[in-house]
Amino acid sequence: MLISSLCMVGYDGVAPGLEIWPAEPSYCHRDVALASFNHSLKMASKADALGFDWVSVSEHHYAPYIMTPNPCVIAGALAQVTSRAKIALLGPLVPLSNPVRLAEELAMVDMLSGGRLVVLFLRGTPNEHRTYATDASATRAMTQEGIDLIVKAWTSDEPFAWDGVEYQFSTVSVWPKTVQSPHPPIFGSGNSDESVRFAAARRMGIAFSFAPPEVVRNWVKLYNAEAEKAGWQPEPEHVIYRGIAYAAESDAKAFDDMGAFFGAKMAEQAQIQQKTLGGPPVVPLVLEPYFVGGPKTLKGKMEAIRDCGVGVVDLAWGIGGPDQREVAMDCFAEGVLGVAQEL
Repeated sequence: MLISSLCMVGYDGVAPGLEIWPAEPSYCHRDVALASFNHSLKMASKADALGFDWVSVSEHHYAPYIMTPNPCVIAGALAQVTSRAKIALLGPLVPLSNPVRLAEELAMVDMLSGGRLVVLFLRGTPNEHRTYATDASATRAMTQEGIDLIVKAWTSDEPFAWDGVEYQFSTVSVWPKTVQSPHPPIFGSGNSDESVRFAAARRMGIAFSFAPPEVVRNWVKLYNAEAEKAGWQPEPEHVIYRGIAYAAESDAKAFDDMGAFFGAKMAEQAQIQQKTLGGPPVVPLVLEPYFVGGPKTLKGKMEAIRDCGVGVVDLAWGIGGPDQREVAMDCFAEGVLGVAQEL
């Protein structure tokens, strides 16, 4: 099993929570934001040194919980503070980007990282579609056509025109090429039957976030069945699962720390009132994180999710302050990482 550490560039100060979007910029203090970025890069460097297989980053807008509106920018920085781990963009929101520009930027990241790029192309949550007034009803079609366009841009040796339903370009001729040939590993969302079928038909990997294991198991079964129809057989490494993580020396310590952290956050949020367009869906495993506990419990969690067909686990270190997150990562690396990688 491959273990990934999410570079959560979260704002380490008082700010609106998940349910509030957009977050007023008045909450963003420049010195706190700068310290948050610097610590996130420190965590990525630590993950690389500790032996994590991937370091990941995602895309979010108008919000403090992950301050990465352009994941390619932070991925370029990650390429410079890591030397071994894969740089996983999980992922760019295709409907919010020019897909040709995205193909170019991702190729640059693959160059800067020496061929360590992994990409999960996503549609994004409904609130994200409001960032640039994107037509929400078109986002699925934009995502799927955008992926096809990016793959062709990466693999074509000649300039070409693209006359699609969602995108039209008279000339596409992407420089540089990616280091990896024919292109970096690509994944698609696995959070709906339709997206699973799309990924399987195009021989892409799939990724899940915060879904219960039994749901993941059923989607993996569908994915394997659809891949068989398309004439290929996925490996466990084609399936990513992301969950909030926190490790401590015991279950009691981990859950006490988590309770104190979320309790403090709830108290902060009670003082914040703001008009909102509506935040992203908050599912139970965001509030009740899956990968929380002592080493024995976490090993069991890893085995359980492995048995669902998952081959890559992406750990989001979203609990505690900066020092706590570092200690939690050290604890996981010492007591769980090696065992999980051997699963």
